[in-house]
Amino acid sequence: MSTNSTEQNQQQEAAYGSWKSPITASNVASGASATSMLRVDSAQPTHVYWLESRPSEGGRLTLLRQDISQIGEEPYELTTEWNVRTGVHEYGGGAYAVYDGLVVFANWKDQGVYLLDTSKSTRVALRIGEQNDKLRYAGFAIHPSKKFVICVREDHGKSDIEAVASVVAIRLEDTGAIANDIMLFEGTDFVSSPVFSTKNDEIAFIAWNHPNMSWDETALYRAKLSFNSEMVPEPKLKDLAIVAGGAQEVMRESIYQPRFDLDGVLHFLSDRITGFWSPYHIDIQGAVVSSLRSPVLAEFTGPEWSMGDSTFQPVPGRKSSMAVTYTLNGALHLGILDTAAGAIEELPVPGWTVVSDMNMAESRSGEPVLVLKAGQPTERTAMYAYFINVINTASVPQRIGAQTASDTSLYDGYLSVPREIEFETRLPPFDGEDTKAQAYAYYYPPANKDYRGMKGERPPLLVLSHGGPTTSTNTSFSLSIQFWTSRGFAVADVNYGGSTGYGRAFRERLYPHFGQVDVQDCCAAALHLASLGLADRARLSIMGGSAGGYTTLACLAFRPEVFAVGASHYGISDLEVLVKETHKFESLYPVHLVGPYPAARTTYVERSPLHAVDALACPAIFFQGLDDKVVPPNQTSLMVDALKRKGIRVAHVEFEGEQHGFRKFQNIVRAMEAQLFFFGRILGFVPSDAIDPVPISNDLL
Repeated sequence: MSTNSTEQNQQQEAAYGSWKSPITASNVASGASATSMLRVDSAQPTHVYWLESRPSEGGRLTLLRQDISQIGEEPYELTTEWNVRTGVHEYGGGAYAVYDGLVVFANWKDQGVYLLDTSKSTRVALRIGEQNDKLRYAGFAIHPSKKFVICVREDHGKSDIEAVASVVAIRLEDTGAIANDIMLFEGTDFVSSPVFSTKNDEIAFIAWNHPNMSWDETALYRAKLSFNSEMVPEPKLKDLAIVAGGAQEVMRESIYQPRFDLDGVLHFLSDRITGFWSPYHIDIQGAVVSSLRSPVLAEFTGPEWSMGDSTFQPVPGRKSSMAVTYTLNGALHLGILDTAAGAIEELPVPGWTVVSDMNMAESRSGEPVLVLKAGQPTERTAMYAYFINVINTASVPQRIGAQTASDTSLYDGYLSVPREIEFETRLPPFDGEDTKAQAYAYYYPPANKDYRGMKGERPPLLVLSHGGPTTSTNTSFSLSIQFWTSRGFAVADVNYGGSTGYGRAFRERLYPHFGQVDVQDCCAAALHLASLGLADRARLSIMGGSAGGYTTLACLAFRPEVFAVGASHYGISDLEVLVKETHKFESLYPVHLVGPYPAARTTYVERSPLHAVDALACPAIFFQGLDDKVVPPNQTSLMVDALKRKGIRVAHVEFEGEQHGFRKFQNIVRAMEAQLFFFGRILGFVPSDAIDPVPISNDLL
C-alpha cells in the first residue's frame, strides 16, 4: 500500500526480506481453513451448506449448514466424524449433495457413499450403495422423490490407470441389505456433472475420452429415466443422445455446467464459436442456441479440475433467467442473464475480483438470494448472501458463516495491492518479429508500514508459476503472497501462455510447448520488472507447485541466467516418469503438452530438468508429500540427488501423510518458514522470524 511522506519518515530502513511482519506462517496456515462447495437445499431454499477444511485436523473437510435468516450466528457442523472428500479424478470435488434435509456424501477414508438425514435428532450416517473400497463416487444429485441419488462412479477394481467411469443410481432407502448400484451410463473414459430436470425426469451430463482433457473437448448428453414399480430407475437410459459437442461440429468444443431450468430447458457453458466459455441452451427444436444476443470475448467459467464448479445457475421464479459471473477485459462482472432477450442485467460488484460457488437461495419471504464465494486483494475470500430485491438493484451482500466481519484489518499497512501488467514475450520458435506476443501477470510491490528498503537497494522478486498448467491465477486475497510482500519481496504472479481466462487460443499456446512457453513467459515477466527498476536483477527467485513446480525447475535448468534461487512444491522434474506413473485423469494430458509417448520420448527427455542438471547453476529447495499419487515422491528425490552430486546448494523437506498439496497445519507452517530461511541464505538477508534451520546440502557458510 502507498504511504504518505509522514509515514515514510517513521519507517525504519532495513534490507528487503528482513522486515518484521505480523503476517506469520501460522497465520497463513490458519487462514488455509478454506470453504468450498457452497450449495443450497432447493427444497428448503433458506438452508445453505458448505464444506470447510480443518488444517488442525489433518485437512479434514467437514459439512456445515446455516439458515439465510440466521446470518451472524454460528453455523451448524453436520459431519464431526467424517471427512467429506472424494478421490474421483484424483482431484475430487462434488463430494456431497443435499435435498429436503437429506445429505448424501462421499467419505474419504473408505470412499464410500453415506446418507445423513439432518431432520432427525440423532444424526447417524448410513452407508449406502455397493460396499467396495475400489469404487469412488462424486457429482451427486438427489432425485426429488428422495428414493435415489445419481452420481459419477469410478471403478478402480482393475487398476487406477484404467478406472472405469460411469453414471449410476443408488437407492436411498434403508432396506437393511446392501444394494447394488444401478448402472445408467458407461462407455466413455470420463463423466462429470450429472443433473436432473425437475420437470420431466430427464438427466444431462458431460463426458469425454482420451486423449482430451475436459477443457479440450467434451460432449453434452441428454436422456430420460425409466422407472420400475418402486419408482427406482431401471438400468440404462432412454433416448440417450449427444446434444452438443462430441465432435458433432467442425470445431472442438469444451462444455461445462449443464443446468435445467424450471421449464426443462437445458443450459450450459461452451467455448464454441468465440473460444471463450459462454452461455448456450438447447431450443425446442433441439438446436444449440447462444444465450447472448451478441458474442462477447469473456470467460463465464474456468477449467474443471475438480467436479462441482458453479458460476451459472437458473434463477427460481424468473423465467429464462440465469445468474452469471464472468470476466471481461480483466474486470469481474455479476448479473442476471435473460436468455430470451440475450442480454445481461448487471448487478453491482462491491470490490470483488473473483466469484465462485454461485447458487440460488430464497429468503423466508421468498425473495431470491444469490449465495456465492467472493474475494478481492485486501479482503479474505468469504461466502456471501446477495439479496436481490429487483433486477436492477441489490442490497449490500451479507457474509455467511461464523466469520461475519473481515479480519484483514489486523494487517492494515502491511497489505500489498496488486495491479495487472501486460508484458512482451515470444512464441515458439522464439526468434523473429513474428514471434512477439503478450502475456500477463499480477505485480505486488513490497508493503510494510514500518519499513522501507535500504538506500539504493531494489527488492528481491518472487515469481509465482501456477500449477495446472491449464488454470490461472487471480487477485483474490492471498495471505501467502502477503507473507512475502510484507517482508520486503516484490511478487509477480504470472498467467503464462497456457493459462485460462484469455480464451482457447491463449490456453493452447502451451500445446505442445510445455516447458517452453511457460518458461519463456515467467522469465520475461521477471526481466520486465527488473528492467523497470521494480526488482533487483541479481535477486530474482521463482516458486511453483505441481505443474508450476515443473515450470520453476525448467526455468532453473533451461534459463539458468535468469533466476538466483527456486522453490519446488511437489513439482515435476522428469516428464517421462510422470507419463509412466501418473493417474488416469492426466495420463494422456502430456500428449497435448509435450507430444505422444513414446514417439516423442526424445522431447520428454530434452524438456526434463532432471536430464539438464549440468545446466543448473543456482540453488533450489524441494517440498514433497510422501503419499502424493499425482507427482510421485521419487521424482523429487532424483532431482535432489542430482543437485547434491553437482555441489549445488539444495534442501529437501518431506512430509509424511501428505498428498498433492499440503493440508496439515504444521506442514504448511514448516514449508513457508523453510523456504524463507533458504531464500535468505541464498539471497543474502536474515529473516526476522525465529525459524528452525533447514539442512542444506553443499552449504559451506
